[in-house]
Amino acid sequence: MLVTPEQMQKLEAITDRSGVSYGHMMENAGKALAEIMMERWQDKKKVLFLAGSGNNGGDCYAAAYHLKKAGWMPEILAPCGEPRSDIALAARDRAKREGIPMYSEAYDFVLEGKEIVVDGLYGTGFRGELSPALQALLREREGQVRIACDVPSGGMAASGAVCKGTFRADVTVTFGAEKLGMSQYPLRLYCGEIIVADIGIPADARLLPPPAERLTLEGVQALLPTPAIDAHKGQLGHVLSVTGSRRMRGAAILSGEAVMRSGAGMLSLASCEEVLVGAMQRIPEALCLPLVTDAEGFLTLDENRDLLTTALKGKQALLLGCGLGQTEKTSAMAAFLLQNAECPVILDADGLNLCAAHIDWIPKGRTILTPHPAEAARLLGKTVQDVQNDRPAAARALAKMTGAVVALKGAGTIITDGEHMAVCNAGNPGMAKAGSGDVLAGLTASIVAQGLGLYDAACAAVMLHAAAGDCAAAELPRSFMLPQDTISYLQEVM
Repeated sequence: MLVTPEQMQKLEAITDRSGVSYGHMMENAGKALAEIMMERWQDKKKVLFLAGSGNNGGDCYAAAYHLKKAGWMPEILAPCGEPRSDIALAARDRAKREGIPMYSEAYDFVLEGKEIVVDGLYGTGFRGELSPALQALLREREGQVRIACDVPSGGMAASGAVCKGTFRADVTVTFGAEKLGMSQYPLRLYCGEIIVADIGIPADARLLPPPAERLTLEGVQALLPTPAIDAHKGQLGHVLSVTGSRRMRGAAILSGEAVMRSGAGMLSLASCEEVLVGAMQRIPEALCLPLVTDAEGFLTLDENRDLLTTALKGKQALLLGCGLGQTEKTSAMAAFLLQNAECPVILDADGLNLCAAHIDWIPKGRTILTPHPAEAARLLGKTVQDVQNDRPAAARALAKMTGAVVALKGAGTIITDGEHMAVCNAGNPGMAKAGSGDVLAGLTASIVAQGLGLYDAACAAVMLHAAAGDCAAAELPRSFMLPQDTISYLQEVM
């Protein structure tokens, strides 16, 4: 599970009330950290702990005590001053009685010759910037194993942002539960391997407050509907896809093939003639709905109104946007479809862009949005950097603003309905190519049409898409991969 720093504080408070005190939690954290070090690096005994003045520093004092008792040679550098809490002071005093050398300044002899450096300067509450002196202290030194205590100093545990000089760890030992920001980039890059250490939180406490979840392939596979042995195509969902234009034909074809390759019974593809001719080469199973275009090859509303009105009837999902283009006429068509569709809607690409100035067009309670960061920024009226600085907050804000389920794409895709949240850390850079989002949109529409709830459908689609991409990357060079390869490997994960 993934928790915000605020949720972690609540879990610790519940744990304290259950009989495992804050002092015991600190002792458990320090002991767990020491045990992990002794198990993994038995040939290294010279350790320097960088202990802050908060409880993260207290965890370091506790770990140093246990290492000293085991015959290791820990030393502690505390450049931020005395511990501020009573429990951290107690841990410091116990370590001092054990004879562990402690320093307040970074003398050369303190830094030299250490085989392991443990960063415990700042914890989950860190905000702002690191001083130049601390940046110098945290910089990488050749040949050292680098361990972060709970979260790398300089990293924001809620958002995943980092500041200049953030500690780059080989391993992060985090306590109680992984922090949400550690699932997001760039902080995830600084964490290295993440190990969650038990500090005594009771199992029932983990249900309060609801944590975010990390998606797993097994978990989403269990969500997928299983067709009855005597099922026919009409029971497996009918998707209406209004996508594509003369200049962007592939988006409609990729999303349409993803619909049919992921279990939907029927696909009606409404697009221009050029798209439909190409689609018949890849997905002859689709029903073709030829639409009139303007001189530039973009779909129009007036000439297609009657056909679209009929096409909307009896559908289980509407996919709108992939390769549609942004013109006054496509805008009018999008408004008409969103106002008249009674089924769930999946908005992607230009469907999202057309709604950026018309948020009220988005049907509340029956829409999935699949924006990349730039599209999310347009919808929110923010910059891309604003979105990327705190992706969880941006996704949640967009879901609450629109009343939709949001799948904010990117490394560490976030799915949220404004209350629940899930993160997908599967996937790989080989998927970072034009058309990948079209495949995800089609996959999402297919799963929705088969009857899964919107939030679960978005989670399932994101995870299956990423897992299929990872299967492709296991067989193909990442630079060679194409989004159509992800479609091919869906058979390995569904």
